[in-house]
Amino acid sequence: MKHTHRVYTKIGFFFAGLSVVLGAFGSHILRDFIPENNLATFETGVHYQFMHALAIIIISLAHRKFDESKLDIILGLFILGIIIFSGSLYLLATREIWGNDSFKVIGAITPLGGLAFISAWILLLVKGFPKDEAHYQKEDSSASKSRRHRKHHNKSSEQEGV
Repeated sequence: MKHTHRVYTKIGFFFAGLSVVLGAFGSHILRDFIPENNLATFETGVHYQFMHALAIIIISLAHRKFDESKLDIILGLFILGIIIFSGSLYLLATREIWGNDSFKVIGAITPLGGLAFISAWILLLVKGFPKDEAHYQKEDSSASKSRRHRKHHNKSSEQEGV
């Protein structure tokens, strides 16, 4: 996951921003066109999209704390869940606008998006962290060296300024 964590972070930012736009669209525009129960369905899609966008951002920014070989799968499942779960809820909530027969089959795939979310969380729980403590010790050692280097550099700079 060399630099792909940056791509995932940007994808998380995109989905988070889009959820704000969709939430505003739902509360300011859609409420005049769809029934209250459909608006609640739409808002559920926005809620899950935003929540999982934040998960993508947090996990991708903290990618070194996780088993990076599993993160592509986990983050991919979150993205798939947003697209399928939230996307299908958006289509179901607004199908009266498109015609009641539109997107009938979408209701059958909504649970697949939920299954993608659940799978990602379980995979994160079970396989999300490296098995060996050497991973953490190596990271802690690198951080200590970096702190010592900065401390030494700052001391040298202070002595030159005196």
